[in-house]
Amino acid sequence: MKLILGVEPLKLMGYILYMPLKFLVRNLSENSYYHIYDKGVEGKNVFLDRQDYETFLYYLYIYTANPAEIKSKYPKLPSRLMAKNLSGDISLMAYSLMPNHFHLLLKQKSRDTMPKLLKQVINGYVTYFNKKYKRSGAIFRGRYKSVRVESEYLLLQMVRFVHINPSIHGLASNLKDYPWSSYINNALTGKIINRFENVEDWEKFHMDQDSYQQNFSKIKHLTIED
Repeated sequence: MKLILGVEPLKLMGYILYMPLKFLVRNLSENSYYHIYDKGVEGKNVFLDRQDYETFLYYLYIYTANPAEIKSKYPKLPSRLMAKNLSGDISLMAYSLMPNHFHLLLKQKSRDTMPKLLKQVINGYVTYFNKKYKRSGAIFRGRYKSVRVESEYLLLQMVRFVHINPSIHGLASNLKDYPWSSYINNALTGKIINRFENVEDWEKFHMDQDSYQQNFSKIKHLTIED
């Protein structure tokens, strides 16, 4: 099958169509929100046990959290890792990790900070994963996909999508029972919860299936999943 630069094939009723790689964003903007998605090679799992999930979240934390908070929590953290902290230029808004893929919502202040963060997190995690499981090579499919979220309204809708993703994939019936999502991370979700009158409204927003279905058509182009 012939490949065409900058497009990816889609099979439909026996035909091969070519679609632009629209989720490989090249021109990033300052002070903007982005949805990030990546999946394991050939759909294979990239998180095999609790330690794997915790390690990926560890790298996310040390590169995005406040340095003073990090030093308090990890007083022996190597200076080489602390030197890579990007908290002044990027904020983690929401996340969910599934066995074979992950979703992140980020706000970057400076242009091109997001790729720097993803490179640091993914490289750190892949090094850990390969050493632990005595393997080599990539564990994710090429470059991650990303799409800009262009309004506060869409941001809230995407936060809900990211948080209910474990339920969509049949991994949790109660969002509070899923440990690998920022839905239960009060320190992180406070950035979003303050858009609501109270925590109860925040929880109702996530549980409102009718509202989600009504708004899904407006965010479908942002969900990226394949």
